[in-house]
Amino acid sequence: MNLKFLRSLIFLYVALLTACANRPLQEAEWPTDIPTRAFFVAHYESDLENKAGEDVDEYLLWVIRFYKGWELYRNGWTKVTEDSLHGVTDPVAAQEIKTKMGLIGEGIACEWAKNKKDRRILTRHVVVWGNALIESIKRDQEIALINRVLADVNGLLLKQIALDDVKAERYFPRDDDVFM
Repeated sequence: MNLKFLRSLIFLYVALLTACANRPLQEAEWPTDIPTRAFFVAHYESDLENKAGEDVDEYLLWVIRFYKGWELYRNGWTKVTEDSLHGVTDPVAAQEIKTKMGLIGEGIACEWAKNKKDRRILTRHVVVWGNALIESIKRDQEIALINRVLADVNGLLLKQIALDDVKAERYFPRDDDVFM
């Protein structure tokens, strides 16, 4: 076989594998337990600054990673929401938690999936909120903490809260040895 042909064949094979691995999810393949693909595409399309530096497929990939987890963070928002409902027996409280966790998730996902230079919600914020939610479950303070996180997500998005203000101590004082 001709060496040039063999190199072209290998290149084509690698290109096809890469294309298959990075194929964007269409609406029919979109997870049914998270907000619709159209919801996130509309948000993406409305942010011209981010759109200039990140394509829609990359943005949507990060949305899915936020909700479903990935290699570096196995517990996505879907799992965090399920965990926050564990042990809640009051149907009214359960519905309030589910609704507010949905709003928080939408706010975080829309912003966190952006190109790093354009976003106001960072990975460290998501980690702090996840840890605080775990602690709130232990203390039976889920709704109070969820209200606080919802307010802070909105505050970050409206630029009413500085990025550095979101840290563990904001939710549970350090002297409680919550996270260390």
